[in-house]
Amino acid sequence: MQFALNKLEAERAELESVLTSGVLGRTNNLVRFLSFVCEKYFEGTIDEVKEYSIAVQALGRPHDFDPQVDTIVRVTAHALRKRLEEYYRNAGAQHAVHICLPPGHYAPKFIHKGAVDLPVPVDPNENRPVRPLDEASPTENGFVQSQQNGQTPRIPATPKNAGQQPAISAPARAFKFPAAKLRTMAAILISACLLAAFVWYKSGRTADREGRVQAQPITASADFSGKILRAMAGNDRALYVDRSGFTWEKDHFCSGGNSFSVAGHAIQGTEDAQLYSTGRRGVFHCSYPVPAGTYEVHLLFAETAGILENSRNVVFSMNGAPANSLDVVDDAGGNDIAITKVFLDVAPQSDGMIHLDFTTAESFLNAVEILPSVPHRMLPVRVTAGPSLYGDSNGNVWLPDRYFFGGRVTRFGGDLSKIPDGGVYDWHRFGHFRYVIPVAPSGTYTLKLYFLEHWFGVQSGAIGGVGSRVFDVSCNGTMLLKRFDIYREAGTGPLVKIFPHIEPTAQGKLEIYFTPATNYPSISAIEVIPE
Repeated sequence: MQFALNKLEAERAELESVLTSGVLGRTNNLVRFLSFVCEKYFEGTIDEVKEYSIAVQALGRPHDFDPQVDTIVRVTAHALRKRLEEYYRNAGAQHAVHICLPPGHYAPKFIHKGAVDLPVPVDPNENRPVRPLDEASPTENGFVQSQQNGQTPRIPATPKNAGQQPAISAPARAFKFPAAKLRTMAAILISACLLAAFVWYKSGRTADREGRVQAQPITASADFSGKILRAMAGNDRALYVDRSGFTWEKDHFCSGGNSFSVAGHAIQGTEDAQLYSTGRRGVFHCSYPVPAGTYEVHLLFAETAGILENSRNVVFSMNGAPANSLDVVDDAGGNDIAITKVFLDVAPQSDGMIHLDFTTAESFLNAVEILPSVPHRMLPVRVTAGPSLYGDSNGNVWLPDRYFFGGRVTRFGGDLSKIPDGGVYDWHRFGHFRYVIPVAPSGTYTLKLYFLEHWFGVQSGAIGGVGSRVFDVSCNGTMLLKRFDIYREAGTGPLVKIFPHIEPTAQGKLEIYFTPATNYPSISAIEVIPE
């Protein structure tokens, strides 16, 4: 029993080491994928790890997820497998436990390098043994391993009480090499495999076979000082890592009221429904410690009680300012819809805290985001249709898709390497959809829409062309583009349409509608810049 406990502790520690190492980068889908499948392994419910469960429970896909249309699980598994291989070739090479994702499987394997006296585990889905990692051949488990201490790896000994010795064929019994010759041959073979793996790895880094454009390194802006703080309300469970790779702290900032949680709610307007599945309700007070400076505060709400408009008013004040009253259902347009309220020019009080007071029994809050900013100016909003963060050549950070309603996404799949910041155009949302982007209600904004024709006329001989995709674009009731045709204006190249002086709604929103005329509308990215 003690051995089993130590083994489990070592495996959990290794998972934590991988998650905090940075090897998974800023692509949160990799973190969520690995965390989900490993937790199922630890719980003993690994048989529940299926493509559908990963998509819906880990990657935030809707319950009507169709793996024939959306390949997110397979793409993420492929990327995760390669990142783990890279990690254990380098920083994690000497770790006592290795985590691998065998090709063709979503269930993780924890390989204990010191377990040479244990029987060789057998994968029930395959007709061959799965060797411990330090004895694996260069093509098994996706790893390339060198010899340890100058000795040839050996097959684990079969315990004496195993009841039966492994069968050895007659040729194997009759044909033996001297130990020295075996060591020499093994060294040559492993060296050759290491060289081949290195060549493959370098070629894969310089020319991605899938044509994906890699993001530039994402760095923090030097224009801001202060502390980013993201926290859930009414949730005392583990930290939450969202789709962007941002960590939301558990609730240790609020007192009073009562925590609540809901299950089985698909929240529209977000890919992080978990942020809206818990909250704090009633009369309560929150204090968020931040360094001196100017901040932009986002309050996150979603009504999940199934009530009607004008049934619940959330009343709150910030740093003792006059109270705000919010009908979440009315503001969002219904239940189970995420909204964000944006507040500018917020500074900590003399105690170094930003204070929030909710003053009625009906009040509630799901989460808070506090971002360093500059006075009297909202932070830009940059969103791509893709599933992960993207850093452009100017150091700007583009968030993964959010604030959308309807439609679906797909990748371009072509070569974007010759397009500056081609990663902005790598994905596109198409279908019947709209975006509702939260902004500060004061001021005006410049709206930039990024287009690339992903289907019609993309390649020589492809179907369609001019007139194949025609649609309208409007914002807050004003027509921006009438009978717009991406291919007519830009052919197969990128296109940016810029619209200055956009006024938000009274609720602090830019509501952008894409209305089809011929085939589906399409958009690759949206940028909102305060004026």
